[in-house]
Amino acid sequence: MHPAILARIHPDNVAYDPHVHARLVSLIGIAAITVTACGVADPGVRATQSQQSGANGQLFPTQPNDTPASDDRTYDVIPDVVDFGADKPARPYDGFLTAAFGDIQSFWNDAFPEAYGSAFIPLSGGIFAAYPSRANDIPGCGSPTGSSYQDVADLGAFYCIDGDFMAYDDDSLLPSLVNDLGKEAVAVVLAHEFGHAVQARADEWEQPGVLKEQQADCFAGAWSAHVASGGSDLITFDDGDVRSGIVAMINVRDPIEGDGLNDPQAHGTGFDRVGAFQDGFEGGVLRCKTFFTEDRLNNLIDIPFDIQDTNGGNLPLIDDNPDPVNGPSDIITLIPGSLSFFWTDLAAANNVAFTAPTLQSFSSEGPFPSCDGIDSAAYARNVVFCPADNVIYWDQDYALELSQDPLTGDMSVGYLFSNAYSEAIQYALNSQLQGEPRALFDDCLTGAWVGFIIPPIPDTREDTLQLSAGDLDEAVIIAIARSDSSTDTNINGTAFEKISAFRTGVLGGLNVCRNTVG
Repeated sequence: MHPAILARIHPDNVAYDPHVHARLVSLIGIAAITVTACGVADPGVRATQSQQSGANGQLFPTQPNDTPASDDRTYDVIPDVVDFGADKPARPYDGFLTAAFGDIQSFWNDAFPEAYGSAFIPLSGGIFAAYPSRANDIPGCGSPTGSSYQDVADLGAFYCIDGDFMAYDDDSLLPSLVNDLGKEAVAVVLAHEFGHAVQARADEWEQPGVLKEQQADCFAGAWSAHVASGGSDLITFDDGDVRSGIVAMINVRDPIEGDGLNDPQAHGTGFDRVGAFQDGFEGGVLRCKTFFTEDRLNNLIDIPFDIQDTNGGNLPLIDDNPDPVNGPSDIITLIPGSLSFFWTDLAAANNVAFTAPTLQSFSSEGPFPSCDGIDSAAYARNVVFCPADNVIYWDQDYALELSQDPLTGDMSVGYLFSNAYSEAIQYALNSQLQGEPRALFDDCLTGAWVGFIIPPIPDTREDTLQLSAGDLDEAVIIAIARSDSSTDTNINGTAFEKISAFRTGVLGGLNVCRNTVG
């Protein structure tokens, strides 16, 4: 997040901001639903640097027993699917990758004629595994000489229309992703790259780069749904595998320090990439086919990196050297201040009695707070709203861990604080939602606040907190981490359900939350 210029926001002197009410439906409308609802050349891919959680070694923090599911099947290498070269070090996932590529090819043999009206033509140039000791040549992409290992490693994995071939880094990228997320997640990434070969055959190669990346994400989602629904004879996915595949889409997002959508090789933010993946998962290849004819480009969110931001877009949890005039520039000051401004002003304009909650920290080791109706087990590694005393209790050790991890950062903490504020709003509205519908409504309300602080913000607004590059991705990551491990759990919502609710709030505001979530 970008540090605010004016950090001090008090509930008793909140200024009226016409931009709040111009964008968002009244809280009275929200109250109606919460009371009555009764239940409910291809640029390639590069893995962004991440710090593994010290708690359990996962790429993002989860509960200790909530680890990606593992496929115990043994996969023999299918001959002539991947060109491994003569001297490749064996990888435990080699057989699985040949099965995955074989299934991707089979999937497009069926899907391409339905979508595009002609037979799918297999890659004429093949698929190559790249590694430093490889002696056998890999074709050059746009050059008469072959591709070196470093050429491939610089891109990670790619499809090249010049030569009609694919190559992937089998020494660094794939082993790293398999270690962090599992082999199934890697298959999702490679399905994206294969999607560019589909575009070449559909005569869509000259389309805008970021839309090609969006469509390739959509194609990967369509194929993943095919596998997850049992349509593959070669491999299987369960809910955990799909969830890991979503995280993989974010893990290979563009660096936040780049030029955003102005980069001709942009893939887009993880926020938009996951949205495209979900479009394909739910709507199939025919949904993906429309990406170049709908107004998708103008609906992508682009937040440029601010090179003048001394925090690099990531606020510290606590500012150890606060400005003597403006006060602390940190997570625990600016984010609650912005949330109080947003919800207090909106509630007052709609005659809803709401007092912004106060915050109180506690240690992961305890002692934990006490609140009527809340199980003591709910506090560790969490942010919890207590309606009995109107206090948001937050685990300071967990918040620090999240804020310092490059993959989660400040907005992951902001997401949790916001969901707690959303709970406070639901109590103020006497919401009758329970369980999963209530949790998803919190996600949508959080999205509405996040949409409010997407830059540029009005010069007249008193609260000047705004998102920085990468913040939306951090929110998506923590939403996935907090999702149910399977579609049968129905407590917090699946990864898709939580992301969909959050994106609904960001892109549509409270108007759309009221009509689609809860």
